[in-house]
Order: sequence, then structure tokens, then C-alpha cells
Amino acid sequence: MADSQNPPPASSSTATGQATTTEQTNPAPRPPAVERKPSVWDIYYPRNITGHQDAIYLASFPEIVFFWPTILMFFTNAFLQGIFGVNTSLLGWFAVIVLFFNLVALVQDFDQKKFIILILIVMTSFLALWILDLYGVSIFKRFASWVFSFQPAFSTDAYFLMGSMFLILFLWGIIYPLFDYWRLEQNEFIHYSQPVGKDMSIARVGCSIYKEIPDIFECILTGGGGNLIIKRDNNILATIRNVPFLGKRMAAIEHMLSETRVIIDKEA
Repeated sequence: MADSQNPPPASSSTATGQATTTEQTNPAPRPPAVERKPSVWDIYYPRNITGHQDAIYLASFPEIVFFWPTILMFFTNAFLQGIFGVNTSLLGWFAVIVLFFNLVALVQDFDQKKFIILILIVMTSFLALWILDLYGVSIFKRFASWVFSFQPAFSTDAYFLMGSMFLILFLWGIIYPLFDYWRLEQNEFIHYSQPVGKDMSIARVGCSIYKEIPDIFECILTGGGGNLIIKRDNNILATIRNVPFLGKRMAAIEHMLSETRVIIDKEA
């Protein structure tokens, strides 16, 4: 009877408590976040890029993207000349002038300083020609008359063929960045080259990013585009050239890189 009235040993409850404690497990680890593939809008024209962004995509485009005014002019001239019979010489001059400025943007880079000098030279030249004309110097007027005596007429078929040729190269140039692009994250800058995938990664620590405008004409033709430079300790790690609408992306890039994230894992 004494044995039946005795309480169970204290060590039994203690052991049970210890067993209960040892049976508790840590929470299951969270699955890794699935990396989102860039959409066409992410590469070409970022529409919703305000506020917080986990990643920003951008790509380097070939120089053929500068020739969209020439492509537009060729097809417009083919339409106006073939349907409405507009003066072939007038359309020819428009095509030649637009193509000339496209080639100038491709051959020579006019940064802000050179662009201002170019504008001053053009204005000074027109002013000098006007003053010389007032004094009866007609050599420049004869030269202008000789230039405008040309009749740069192209057939409708020529406009269509040249426009199609440039359009094929243009489409080739804008499709390629879908397979070769950069993903800028808060702590890492990653370059992708499909179908290989990730082929280059730059840690953000110690890096600085800034926009470079090597040519004013190229900046205008790409909607405020330019080059994105990634540097560390005055050494250029990567240069992403000819990024369209880069000005629209820079505010989001600076906002993303200025954020500080703190992730706290609570243990049960």
C-alpha cells in the first residue's frame, strides 16, 4: 500500500520534459525565391519602374537602333511617291539628309562640349554667310546653288528595298538583347547570355554606377539613352553600351541601391 501511495518519481516528469524539449525541431527553411525572367518590356521600355524594385533589367543594343529615322523615312517616301506621286527630288533630299545625320551619329561622338561647339560653329557660319551676302560676296551663294542643283531621286522600289534591308538589320539588332542582358540587384549585378545563363557576376560592395552620355545625337535617338558604367576603386568593371531609355531607369536604379534590407530569422 505504501508503494501504491507513493507519488511517481520526480525524475520521470523531468525526463519527459527533457524528451519533449529534444523533440522540438527548428522551422523548415524557406524555399529560395524563384527568379523572374525578364519580359520584353523590361528589356525595351520599362513601364512600371517606380517605387521598390527587386531587380532592374537592361541590355546593350547595337548601333543599328540609331537608324530608325532612316527606316521610317524610306518607307514614308515609298508610300508618298508610289501612292500620291510626290516630287521625287524633294523626297530624295529628305532621305539623303536623314541618312547623313544618322551616319554622323555613328561615325563621330558629340559629347556635351563638342555638341555646344558644333552648334556655335553652325550659327557662326550662317551669320558669316549672311554678312558676306550683304556685302555682295556671291561665291557662297553660287556654291549653295550648285549643291541644290542635284536631283537625288530614287525609285519607289529603291526606297522599299533599302527600307526593308535596314528594317531586317534593325529587327535583328533589337531581338538579340532578349538573349544577352543584365540583371541589377541590390547586392549583385549579373550578366546573362542565353542559352548559357549566368556568365558573369559582380558583387555590389564597393561599386559605383553612373550614366555616361558619349553622344548627344545617340542620346536623342534612344530616348535619353546612354552607357551604364560599373566601377570599383576607379577601375571599370563593366560598360553596358547603348541602353535605351536609360534616364528613365536611373532613378529606379539609384533608389534600389540606396535601400538597406535586414532579414531576421526567428528561431522557435
